[in-house]
Amino acid sequence: MFQDQSFSIPVDQIDCRLVGNFQLQDRVEDVRKSTWAAVCAKRPAAFDGALLRMASFRVEGERLSIVASRTRFSAYVATRHPTFVSEYPEADRADPLGLTAIVMTGDGNVIVTKRSLLADQNPGGLYLIGGYAEPGESDGPLDLFNEIAREVEEEIAVRDVTRSAAVAVGLAYDPVFCHPELFLLMPSKSTAADILSGADAAADRNEASELLFYSVDDILDDNGPHKNATLTWSFIKARKFLQLHSR
Repeated sequence: MFQDQSFSIPVDQIDCRLVGNFQLQDRVEDVRKSTWAAVCAKRPAAFDGALLRMASFRVEGERLSIVASRTRFSAYVATRHPTFVSEYPEADRADPLGLTAIVMTGDGNVIVTKRSLLADQNPGGLYLIGGYAEPGESDGPLDLFNEIAREVEEEIAVRDVTRSAAVAVGLAYDPVFCHPELFLLMPSKSTAADILSGADAAADRNEASELLFYSVDDILDDNGPHKNATLTWSFIKARKFLQLHSR
């Protein structure tokens, strides 16, 4: 775990290098196998996909450097609970790198999603757009913009986020579903109405029960339309980082 990092770093100033595979300690590996067996018993279609584990990071001026390795979703499930550190004080978590996109529309709104009630994490909570970065098959540089742009396309069918205007606004550690999360402001040329009308074509549209849009002022306002809603941790952090970025 680390303290929140607030910054305004263009995506082309983010260096992410993939190096090797993360291995759980033997004792934790046994837990992973039993935990994943239980997950599959409840959800036979569960997929143990490859994820990008953030091993370390460094912020220097307007540059963010990340060193990462490969892990798997099953390793994350086995190590994401808050009590893991006390149960296994000498072991490391899977720590997959989560990505949250603050999608800014061409008419000055932010796309907000409401999590499906069937979601594994934060069912029914207000959320933005996000997922986990995936590693390549070969070690070397990894473009995190492509990773988050893929999530935006899969969830709301938006393909016109502007790379030259995309900015990382913060990095924080989720204390509930323990893992690091990188927050990025992703401007789109499309209007909010156009995005909502076309989102049904998205491959992962069912991850959200509802799509909304709020003005930037409403997002930044503590008494905005989200005031009485159930808010996810990532929504709360995204607001905080956007407030700092907008000053």
